Amino acid sequence: MRSLLLSGLLSLSLLLSGMRAKSQSEYTISGRVTNEKQKPISGAIVFIDGSQIATATDNIGRFEVNAPGPGSYHLLVKMMGYAVVSKDVMLTGKSINLDISLTIKPIILHEVNIGSDKNWAKNYAIFKKEFLGTTVNARACEILNPEIINFSTSKRMLYADADDFLMIENKKLGYRIKYLLKTFEHSALARTSYSGDVIFEELAGTEYQKQEWAKNRLETYNGSMMHFLRAVFNNVTLNEGFVTNQMYQSNGKHYYNPNPIKFDTLVTAINTSFVSFKFTGLRIVYDPVKATALMASDHTAAANSHIIMEDISAPEKTASESELILSLKGGAVVDAAGRVFSGYLRSFLIRGAWTYKRVGDQLPFEYQPPVITFTKP
Repeated sequence: MRSLLLSGLLSLSLLLSGMRAKSQSEYTISGRVTNEKQKPISGAIVFIDGSQIATATDNIGRFEVNAPGPGSYHLLVKMMGYAVVSKDVMLTGKSINLDISLTIKPIILHEVNIGSDKNWAKNYAIFKKEFLGTTVNARACEILNPEIINFSTSKRMLYADADDFLMIENKKLGYRIKYLLKTFEHSALARTSYSGDVIFEELAGTEYQKQEWAKNRLETYNGSMMHFLRAVFNNVTLNEGFVTNQMYQSNGKHYYNPNPIKFDTLVTAINTSFVSFKFTGLRIVYDPVKATALMASDHTAAANSHIIMEDISAPEKTASESELILSLKGGAVVDAAGRVFSGYLRSFLIRGAWTYKRVGDQLPFEYQPPVITFTKP
């Protein structure tokens, strides 16, 4: 299976090699951070969400970060005592300059519990499971500063937030994660939503550990939403192992056409850096073997040309099956790294396998699968 997954990445690796070449040129996001009185703020943390890119403002409030290339970036500025400021940046040229003003954050006094909180351990166990996930990667994660999490409950709902970065070590993927948790909600019906911003740092490790991390990262990347959206950008979804079908919904049941959808009907190039991705609902299965067979049969499934009906309440049939439903806002803008300008949660309604891949299975957007080369004997 591992050799199959490696060979399935060959086409995307070749396509991404051109993207890497472009990335070598420097694209910069720079600017100045001030307070409400236009006085410079030094030492503010400036970072790009979902990446390994972070810096701090200098003594006159200036900052500059190098982006890997044109694309969609969610830039954040955090300083103790001030409200976090975020900017959605669509970088199309070589550089962009921003003026960012911070406002003083009101002090919120959280309830102080004298003695042990009998509910804290229970709430924290729920939080870890729903926030990190339940996969092998998630179980290897450790939150180093859980004491900064604020829990509250109301009408069978559990809420959580934090005033500073949650520090998480992912020992399976080799990252230290700084997660700025904005919201977390979990209902008694096991429905969970959360939002926040994240910085990745490489853990120090031995050569053997680094090899294990590289293997685990590749396995995590294969079939992920990042992998899928990069394939969408390059119009190589079937080549990359994704079998994608048009989905319909009626009377509490959903239907899909067994013939793989043609992405040239869904994707329109905006320029060399962005595509517009418009659809109503997709059923997505990561199955490289089936995808290869479909390519060999000229992308058709004539033997199963009738519409297939499935009960929407039925359990997932495979561990790799997901549904992606576009939000009411219309199309999503996707860049070569698999980023979505408006963010995944604001653009898509996601069901199935991808809903179980949470913080413990996140990779930074700089991640690229290894380029596979063949040499003649």
